Amino acid sequence: MADIYKEVDRNESLRNYCRNATDKEGDTFVGIKSEMVDGKHMLTINFPIGYDISDNEDEVRSEIVELVAVLQDYNDQASRISKIMPEQVLKTVRFPVQSYFFVMFDYLNNGTYMVKEEKYISGISGPISWGQTIRKEQPIVQPNGFIYSQYRVKTHSDTDKDLITEIYNYCVYQSYLKLGWIYKLQPLHKPVRKRDNATYIKYLHSKFLQTNRDNDKRLFRAMLDILNFCNSDDEPERFYFGTNSFEYVWERLIQFTFGNVDKIRYFPKTKWTLRIGNQRENHPLEPDTIMQANNDIYILDAKYYKYGVSFNASDLPNSSSINKQISYGEYVATNDEFQDERDRGMQIYNAFLMPFNRTNDLFNNHENYQSIGEATADWKHNESENEYSFERIQGILVDVKKIISNKIKANNSEIVKLAKAIEESLQQNDSIRNIK
Repeated sequence: MADIYKEVDRNESLRNYCRNATDKEGDTFVGIKSEMVDGKHMLTINFPIGYDISDNEDEVRSEIVELVAVLQDYNDQASRISKIMPEQVLKTVRFPVQSYFFVMFDYLNNGTYMVKEEKYISGISGPISWGQTIRKEQPIVQPNGFIYSQYRVKTHSDTDKDLITEIYNYCVYQSYLKLGWIYKLQPLHKPVRKRDNATYIKYLHSKFLQTNRDNDKRLFRAMLDILNFCNSDDEPERFYFGTNSFEYVWERLIQFTFGNVDKIRYFPKTKWTLRIGNQRENHPLEPDTIMQANNDIYILDAKYYKYGVSFNASDLPNSSSINKQISYGEYVATNDEFQDERDRGMQIYNAFLMPFNRTNDLFNNHENYQSIGEATADWKHNESENEYSFERIQGILVDVKKIISNKIKANNSEIVKLAKAIEESLQQNDSIRNIK
């Protein structure tokens, strides 16, 4: 395997390895790429469209780690890599990035793992501690003296202690090669391996089953993940951690941050009633996120579209998406399921949420939520006194960096801010429509 870390200049700013995906001509990958291009190793950290990558070294490092954490938590089967070479698919899908981080952090915080204390059990094989045996074991008295049927023996032999340290050093080195460049660690010496991966895995698995210490279990699990990922005979010169379909991650981030009610209740259902054969119920339409604030309902559609970067109208949701959002709103506005809420004055709002960089100079402020207009349908009560708010889908740009950094599920503070932004957007767009 190429020594990736040696080819990363430790004097080079991390910012120079970072870039934004453009979502143009197949440039959709978000995550870390380590690959060979024209015989030269290339390392890139690819952030989503609209993400404001910092220039400060420490901040960039935190942003990389944050991006990795989000991809680890939200990368599901739908958002797996699809545009890489077939032989790399398996390596990509199971790249244990969190395990590499865990081992690296353990090394930085604690140094090389070693068996620091001797443990003894009752047994008949292994190094005997006569002092412990005399104190804790009951001898059998005989005419010519006494004997012990059990001894106090060490649970760890010197060979055991050497082997666990050897495995640990190997996993630390692998973590250093894959991700050590993020922390610009001092070079580590390549450890001497006296056993193969199969021996490592078998031994470590037995230690994982034996230990009762939670931290050791987590460490051994992370080391096993690394060993299972690596193939000592054919380690890849490239690895990928990320996705070509960040839109699925974007949907889940929006749901995590703003979703605060059970969505299932808001699924419009359809069915076939047939003259021949049994009736058939179809899969319901499923809105991305339902948010409730001040007893009002906000139907949110997460759109990972590049309008917030391009400001090109062709990069906005199309008629199909617009009509679907109106259908969601109409379902809530007319179905008996929601009659009680409507009687209590519930309002229904619709919005498309698209990523952008809030520091963009096109806006007069640097708020995390910006209105860019609204989408309507000619077949509804357009600009009439009978018009409903949900028939006007508000276009809201959301700072992608803010959403990625959010750690609070159903973040009430952000829910209140987004609700306000949507309502203010309606008012702003009223004034535009009146002018026209």
